[in-house]
Amino acid sequence: MSQMKHFEEELGLSKSQIVDEALSLFFKTVIELKQGWRIAFVDADAPQRVREFTSPALTQVEWATQRERIVLSNADFDRVQKMLENPPGPTPQLKAAVARRSKRRQEESSQRKQEEPSHR
Repeated sequence: MSQMKHFEEELGLSKSQIVDEALSLFFKTVIELKQGWRIAFVDADAPQRVREFTSPALTQVEWATQRERIVLSNADFDRVQKMLENPPGPTPQLKAAVARRSKRRQEESSQRKQEEPSHR
């Protein structure tokens, strides 16, 4: 079932209403980002737990509104340029993080397959 269909049934809203709500939320988010605010979800049971929300478009808005000039010395510029031309390999920590993520995705995929109803 598509997410749209799921929300239509769960919320009792039409596709048009769902899209209107999504656009309203997006526009409000852009306005708040331009004022230096970020969008986050706060756990009702544990207010200290917060999840920040972003998307590629929102990140672009944030970057566009918060321009910052970076000035490097010639030596620092040369060092950055060398690193860009010859990037260092992944660190052991990065490799471990990728392995954990891959394992978690495989577990989630297996769990979803087990939860899917059979269509036989």
